Amino acid sequence: MKTAAEAFLSLLLLASACFSAGAGIREPARVVRVISADTLTILYRGKWEEIKLIGPEALQTALNDRAYEEALSISSTPDEVIRRGLQACEFVKGLLRYGSQVWIEFDVQKRDRYSRLLGYVYLADGRMLNEVILRQGLAELYVIPPNLRYSRRFQELARLARRAQAERMK
Repeated sequence: MKTAAEAFLSLLLLASACFSAGAGIREPARVVRVISADTLTILYRGKWEEIKLIGPEALQTALNDRAYEEALSISSTPDEVIRRGLQACEFVKGLLRYGSQVWIEFDVQKRDRYSRLLGYVYLADGRMLNEVILRQGLAELYVIPPNLRYSRRFQELARLARRAQAERMK
């Protein structure tokens, strides 16, 4: 059984971990380049960084093995995957220009295995880019633990986007 001091120390360490993980804190950054609908190059803390949006997984924009895999998974063709991936990228480029101010919020895991930042990107008008992309149906939902802060919201947005797309197809 823990003493009161040990319990307090455990609580303090947990709070410190949450704070250092960026729980709810938004940090400023500038857009350098839109790589794809779910990946940007930003100027963050004086350094160029790639950031992968948590939640949306954009379709490929070039013919490669992943484009073939995505085509099979969504019962489409590689050309259609690329067309939709480029359409999503152009949509994001319409929202973000070179030098655009954005705010970054991190979750539990700050970087992926490729050393990219992982985060939620907020536009100047306060909207979360991750949500905008999912709401428009421009990406599939891909949630990887432990970054689950907004996963329920994202699931609902993806469901509504699929429903709207099915209605348009009728």
